[in-house]
Amino acid sequence: MVCLDSRGYLNNLVISLNMLRLNFSNMSWEDVNSFGDTRAELGLSKGCLYYTLPEDQSLYVFDVEDKSTMTILPCSKLPTPWFSSQWIMMPQPNISVADGGRIMEILSSEVRPVNYTRKGKEMEEITSADGSENLSKKQMVEDLKEARPWMVVNEDIVDSIASHLHPVDFLHFRAVCKANKVPIMKQISGVIRSTYLTPWLLFSTENSTRYNFVDPMHNNEKYLMNLPELLAGAIIRCQKSGWLLMSKGRYTFFFYNPFTKESIQLPELPRGCVIAGVTFSSLPTCSDCVVFGIAQQNQEEISIYTIKRGADSWRILSFQNSDLEKYMPTFNEPVFHKGAYFVVDFNGTLGVYNEGSWKILEKPRGYSNSAYVSFLVECEDELLLVPILGFSVTVFRLDSLEMVWQKVESLGKHMLFINFYACLSAVAPKSCMENKVYFPRLHDERILYYSLETGSYHSVGSTHSAKDCFDTKGWTNCTWIEPNWSRSTSQELDWLNNNPL
Repeated sequence: MVCLDSRGYLNNLVISLNMLRLNFSNMSWEDVNSFGDTRAELGLSKGCLYYTLPEDQSLYVFDVEDKSTMTILPCSKLPTPWFSSQWIMMPQPNISVADGGRIMEILSSEVRPVNYTRKGKEMEEITSADGSENLSKKQMVEDLKEARPWMVVNEDIVDSIASHLHPVDFLHFRAVCKANKVPIMKQISGVIRSTYLTPWLLFSTENSTRYNFVDPMHNNEKYLMNLPELLAGAIIRCQKSGWLLMSKGRYTFFFYNPFTKESIQLPELPRGCVIAGVTFSSLPTCSDCVVFGIAQQNQEEISIYTIKRGADSWRILSFQNSDLEKYMPTFNEPVFHKGAYFVVDFNGTLGVYNEGSWKILEKPRGYSNSAYVSFLVECEDELLLVPILGFSVTVFRLDSLEMVWQKVESLGKHMLFINFYACLSAVAPKSCMENKVYFPRLHDERILYYSLETGSYHSVGSTHSAKDCFDTKGWTNCTWIEPNWSRSTSQELDWLNNNPL
């Protein structure tokens, strides 16, 4: 998507990428989720789409099957002035499929995708409803090869230990030996939301039929979770306390907790309405929950969408965008801060919605005349701004008295998690995680972060260090999520019930 704002700045922002194939039998466009046998004939290990953006030196690689995008820089020292790249077809000699496969494997060795399906751990073990589970033959053989002192432990002792474990620790406990896999906990007692847990990176692949989780605190440990069929194709819009606000199509919105597999359906959005940025004020099971959305319908009007718990329809308000030269809202998540909804534009200017009124603040002003992607984060009751100017990452704090953005030199013991659909802050559970900004991208299967201390990009648990984020992989349908295994009552799962407790 190419955006041209009123300041004349050309901004390339890829929101989503879809491939379509023309079916000549019925002359209709169909989604392409795989290149099929074509890639095998060419000796390719995975179907990928390569593309570039105007006035950008990067090369982007889109994986058709797992919907991920990798950014690489093939020519790091281009002469200046340089011109936008063009694609050409190089003539190829007659090479056998075997040789061609070997050559393509070498050429694509740096961008080979990760098989998360094979390496992940099934999180279905935690939330199994009927308690049945089939052990694979490979797992049984591995258990037979290793010593199993757990076999001498009384079953009641095993159950007692398991009943006091956090769900994540319960995952590890069940992986110790086959005997521990037999009893499935119907309900996990004790603490099920822990402050020491960091947010997890969540992303979907395979046409949104499976969730992948990466835990930055436990050495990038990965988990898999199959989605209910009804949620296939749904898009993540924002996250709060383990609840995802998702949309399917243009008008259907609903909440979903992937840890408990509970959902809350919202009334449909009126036809013709489109929401860009959206958030919600509190847990959707609470009586005071409000969903807030914003969209710029045209150059002269901004629309605000709200719906309170218990309401059966959306409230829509329109406001004149008289300050268009100074304000153009972004696509990222608004922030609910001190009873109001804050929305940042491409230049760091704030818009505030409170009790039916919309106002574009005269202060603070952005510090650049160029448009850039920026994120709002609430941290210790303060509002932080994280603009991304190229590969430079800077953090600003809103001085509520002077109403100016002040540069933050250090986050102290805090860490930030940045994403279009969820921006979070947390106290680092380990000193090695302090003063860092985490991004929803992977470098060699490890979560990417930016250190304010070193001024460089690194990846969790490795020695990787770089001034840019090339050779990293990301997904459009991804977010940070706070693990939450708290189950809700049937009254809490009914949006129209305004007295859930």
